Amino acid sequence: PVYWCFDCGSSLAEFEIEYQDKKSQTLDVAFKAHNPAQLAAAFGLPALTKDAFAVIWTTTAWTIPANQALNLNPEIVYALVDTPRGRLILAEVLVEKALARFQLEGQVLATTAGKNLGGLEFRHPLYDVDAGYRRLSPVYLADYATAEDGTGIVHSSPAYGLDDFN
Repeated sequence: PVYWCFDCGSSLAEFEIEYQDKKSQTLDVAFKAHNPAQLAAAFGLPALTKDAFAVIWTTTAWTIPANQALNLNPEIVYALVDTPRGRLILAEVLVEKALARFQLEGQVLATTAGKNLGGLEFRHPLYDVDAGYRRLSPVYLADYATAEDGTGIVHSSPAYGLDDFN
């Protein structure tokens, strides 16, 4: 990726960029499962009777249109949680905290290691809004996805970050 200054219309070296300490707004975004049967199998279930979603948490909402993939940690245990809004995939240790943030109640139906979710595909969150977003976000396993905060799932926009690009 190339750092770009929109004010002066030129590229920037990484050392030219200074960041202010600021508190960013956060956003949780659901990515609908493209193949529910594969997702059910990854969780050891015969089928899914509701729509299922991988939920990401981000402080950089402007990167959502450029999303190309989702990252899960192969060693983290992920839960499939039944809620009134559908089945949600969240890091098991973050389920309670995430549901409180979503103001939802839910029940864990099944769990699986992240390594079992690699390669699954989810629809871009703007999939049904415009044909330009009618693409899939595959799951790639990455150690930098953690269960310290958020949902344990990281969305990847290669144009906006070095880890995403790599």
